[in-house]
Formats: sequence, structure tokens, C-alpha cells
Amino acid sequence: PSAPRHCITSPACLLFIMAIKNSVDWDASAHGGHSYDYDLYVIGTGSGGMRATKKAKSMYNLPKVGTCEMPFAQISVDQRSIVGKNTLGGVGGTCVLRGCVPKKYFWYASHYKHELENAKGYGWQVENNGFNWKTLLEKKRNEIARLNAAVTRNEEKNGVDVHIGRGKLVDAHTVQIGEPANKTVTAKTILLATGTTPSVLKLPLGGEEHCISSDHILEVEDLPKKLAVIGAGYIACEFACMFAIWGTETHVVYRKDAPLTEFDDDCRYFIQKQMENHCGCIMHKLHTPEGVEKQADGKLTVIMKSVESGEVIRLPDFDDVLMATGRTPNTWELGLEAAGVETDPKGRVKVDEWSKTNINNIYAIGDITDRMQLTPVAIQEAMNFLSTMYGGKRRKLDYSKVASAVFVQPPMGTCGLSEKEAIKNHPNLDVYMDGAVSQGAGWQAEVFKFTESKEEMMLKVLVDADTDKVVGIHYVGKDAGEIMQGFGTAMKMGCTRDDLYETVAIHPTSAEELVCIPGIDLMAPERKYRDGKLC
Repeated sequence: PSAPRHCITSPACLLFIMAIKNSVDWDASAHGGHSYDYDLYVIGTGSGGMRATKKAKSMYNLPKVGTCEMPFAQISVDQRSIVGKNTLGGVGGTCVLRGCVPKKYFWYASHYKHELENAKGYGWQVENNGFNWKTLLEKKRNEIARLNAAVTRNEEKNGVDVHIGRGKLVDAHTVQIGEPANKTVTAKTILLATGTTPSVLKLPLGGEEHCISSDHILEVEDLPKKLAVIGAGYIACEFACMFAIWGTETHVVYRKDAPLTEFDDDCRYFIQKQMENHCGCIMHKLHTPEGVEKQADGKLTVIMKSVESGEVIRLPDFDDVLMATGRTPNTWELGLEAAGVETDPKGRVKVDEWSKTNINNIYAIGDITDRMQLTPVAIQEAMNFLSTMYGGKRRKLDYSKVASAVFVQPPMGTCGLSEKEAIKNHPNLDVYMDGAVSQGAGWQAEVFKFTESKEEMMLKVLVDADTDKVVGIHYVGKDAGEIMQGFGTAMKMGCTRDDLYETVAIHPTSAEELVCIPGIDLMAPERKYRDGKLC
């Protein structure tokens, strides 16, 4: 006899069952006989975490997606010291709340001083009546609070369950969430996206507890008259430039002969010169920080030692000491051991090219991993994770051609390899360059022609002599970040020196130099390497 109309073999019923299977994880046998509260649960709501949760719902239609984040505050630690515990946060994460976004507001605020000064050279009758720190601080605080509320609403609007409280792994499928949520959830797949926190450098003579971090420098109640910066990475250099331009006597203490160790050497020496001449920073190169002491009047003394002579020098009367010597993964009380998640010696979560940890259902993206610490990288990793897991297309990121910017003044844009890195992989290398310190230093963009500005620019293009491929582009000068974004696309597409030659320049611009110097101008390489040796 024919089957009844309500039988599951009817086409309508089969379509209904397939729809349920596609939208709900109903097959308990697929995951050990368990059903879970969430299909995907993300610990951390920074740029990568938010992208993963939002798009998991809006693009891939996962039925149950949740996330957790620590309570919102402008500062993520529980005291006015870099040694404070990381107990606070907020939906939005470091970049939005106490990193890239507020840092760029500060950059704009300091940069306007030079814009006002330069305007005079073009006939504008401008008076600079000084800088009001309180105005900037209030506007920054209001905007960060607004952003936190906005991104929280956006998550919830997309159907993501947002739990406020510190997330901790109990096992490979269970997350315990602290106050105020105070709940435990289970998930089929867990994504770790907790980012990093400022590192504490142990000083030989102690006193690190007197130092503040990049969190605190965005929240100091009064503009310091005198500031010491320990470290010379991009965070240290960016803030040093800003405060020096605002009129703070700013000292930078670092053990190398130039700042920004991870970047191209010619760019490093050029930026060091600009930090001194253009911004007014006092650079203490080749000095190791030894200790920080609190004076009787409440001010601070920085003790440093010369790398060359061993002389110990005391620098007194600082209002604040910013320690900016790197960032450490936010794995404190994350429960990685309980879940069996492996980390490297620096505490970073180890992942494969698909962002998977050694535990099959646990993934990690962003700064917590052993890869590249940049906000857009975390966002890209989140999208690649979703595509690989739920979109039917496996995607992974090419880290060798990620464009980035350092917002010193003038800023630097860079993509690809430094000269040192390039020589290792491309033994026959041509170096096209103009404006470097070794060449007598930079030249000025046309916009400064009628001004008294000391801002200069330099550029560098590295070309594999065997293949003609451009393997590195570096530019220090006005609008460097904006300029490098386009060249990052060209690099990703396999740009060659001949492509630069064939590209007609936009004149008059600063960016045209990146096309002309290695291209139509037919300039000879500043340096040549053959078989890895300088010719």
C-alpha cells in the first residue's frame, strides 16, 4: 500500500527534516552523545571575536552563538600600575576601547599642532592658543563609552548571546563565566579571541610597579609636564611623538641603537631622526632601563645604564613613566590547561594554518596566537575560520604580504619584507631608496614648501633581481598609512618592478615617488646583493 501523507518519506517531510538538520545541531551522536548550549562560543569580544560571532549568525546562520567579555572600563587593569591584574575589559576589545581607535584620536589631536603651524605659511592668520588636554580626554571617554554600547547592541541585534564576565575553560566543551553573569555554558566549537595585555618588564633595580601602561596613558587626568617612555616599539614611539608635540618633555629609553627593532633598518634610523628633529623627543639610545624610584615629592626617577660604557644615569622628576615593552597573551585564568590547549614558551596559543589548536573543537585567532598582532589580521582570521568551518571554502591568511602602519610623526607604511629579511629569501636583491639617513636623510613633501616644518619623507622598494618581483615596500612620510593600503593590494597581486614602470604617476603627489624611483625614473639601485653578498 502507498505510504500515508504524513509519512517522513513524503517530499514535504524530507525537506522539513533537511531544513532542521541544516539549522540545528540535532545529531547528538556526532559529538559523543551530547547536545550543547551553543554551536559556537567565542571567549573575547575584540575585533576578531566580534567579527566571528556577528558573521556566524548573519552570514552562516548558526542557530546558537554566544560570547563573553569582562565588564567595561576605560582601563583594563584594577590599579594605576602596569602590574595590576587584567580584570576589566568591555565589548569591543583593546583596539576599539583602549588601542587603535583612541590612539588615533590622540594622534589627530597632536598632529593638528603642525597643521595649524603649516597653515600660516599659506597665508592663514591662525593663532595657536594652546592645547586643552581635558577637552580631548572628555571627548575620548564619551566616544569609547558610546562605542562599547553600540557594539554590544550590534551583537545582540544579530542574535548573539552576550554574557558579561570572565570566560574560563572547564574542559574542551565547557566555559565558566564569572561575575556578573555567573553561569556555565557548553559549546560544540569554542573560539579563543582574548587578545593581549601590556607586558611587565622586570627591572634589575625594581620599581616597575611605579610605571603605567598604554591603557593608563590614554586616561591620565592631567597632561604630564615630563614623561619617560621605557621601550621603543611602535606603541612606545607613537605615544612619545604625541606627548612631545603637546609640549611634554618626553624621554625615550631603549637598549638598541634605533627604535622599532622589528622594522626595516633604514626606516628605523630615519624615524629616530624625525622623532628628535620634528617631534622633539629626547632619545636615550643604547641605554637599558635599570629601575624606577618614587621621590619624596611623588615624582619618579628613572635609572638607566649605558650599553657602551656601563655608566649608570639617573633621570629625575618625571610625572609618569610609560612602560611599553611589548604585549603578553591574555591567558591568565583562561583554563587552557584544563582543556589541554597547548601554548608556546611565550604563552601564545599554538594553532595550525586553519586557526585550530591541538584540541579538535577549539580554535584561536588574533593576538593570543603565535602569529601577527594586528587588528585587521584578527578580523581576517575570523572570516577565514568561519569560511573554513561553515562556508565550505577553506581559507588561510598569507602573512608575508600584510600591509601595516606605525603612527609616529611622520607615519610609516610598510608591506612585505625588510632588507634583512629579504636577503635571506632573495639572495639576488636590488634596493631602491631615497631619503634615508645613509643618503644624507630625507626630503620634504611639496605641501611643506612654504612652511617651517621639519617633517621629511623617505621611501624604499626591494626587488628580487631574478624574478623582478617587489618583495618589500616601505614609506615614511605624510599619509603613509593611506598610501600603503593601495600598494598592499599590488603586493598581494604579485607586483613587479616593471609594473611600477608601467604605472603612470599621479602628479604632484608624494605617493608617485614609490612608482617613479624604481620605475619610470630608471634610478640605479642604491644597493645590490648577489648571492646574498653586498656588491
